[in-house]
Amino acid sequence: MPSFEDILRVHRLQRIELQTWIEHRWVRPRAGVEGMEFDEADEARIELIRELRQEFLVDDDALEVVLPLLDQLYATRLVLRKVEAALRALPAHLRDEVRARLSGSDPVR
Repeated sequence: MPSFEDILRVHRLQRIELQTWIEHRWVRPRAGVEGMEFDEADEARIELIRELRQEFLVDDDALEVVLPLLDQLYATRLVLRKVEAALRALPAHLRDEVRARLSGSDPVR
């Protein structure tokens, strides 16, 4: 797993930036043998924050709002994928009934 120093170098960040993001809990590295360790999710989060700040000019106050909303959206997408998988496992007639109810029309019988 990349260290704090690795992340600074690879993602071209200033030390204070990454420290601030960790303090705000936008990035949550784990304590490792040689200090902080970052996993793939942390690195993806770092890239997202960099993109929001640099390309979309989202400031820190807005990030406090945007990041939790994005987290909620991601969690909702995971739940919907589970629902889709469960629906695919149902017999066709039950899938048709669920589709009909979701579309607001009466179920086909």
